[in-house]
Amino acid sequence: MPVTARSASVSQCAIVATLIASHFSLTGCSIFTGSTQPLTVNSEPPGAEVRINGTAAGATPLQYQVPRRGDLTVEVQKTGYQTQSRVTGRKLSSTGIVDVIGGAFFLLPLLGLIAPGAWEQDPSTIGITLEPDTHEPAPTP
Repeated sequence: MPVTARSASVSQCAIVATLIASHFSLTGCSIFTGSTQPLTVNSEPPGAEVRINGTAAGATPLQYQVPRRGDLTVEVQKTGYQTQSRVTGRKLSSTGIVDVIGGAFFLLPLLGLIAPGAWEQDPSTIGITLEPDTHEPAPTP
């Protein structure tokens, strides 16, 4: 069956359309992912107050929506126990990894990596054992 110029042109358009669709499905996915994620904080004993970046978030056990970008300082405190704090970092999320692979495959800018969805807080679960406060109050005269 001979290939006509018209059928070759249609074939090329289909290939280009497939490549464009593949590009958009493999890069920039992070743009469509939310800018927050759940952070879980547990403590032993439970019922401790949690502050995230200085803002009261609730009591343990706690699941709280936090921004994907930037580091977080998580403080856990309970009367009679020493206050504990942890700092989270951020790492490339699974969606961000898809953006990297898609961007490298198609040799196009990795636009998805500028979106918050490309990143996630690390760790996303924090477990803290509170130590009893051993400081004795000063004697009153």
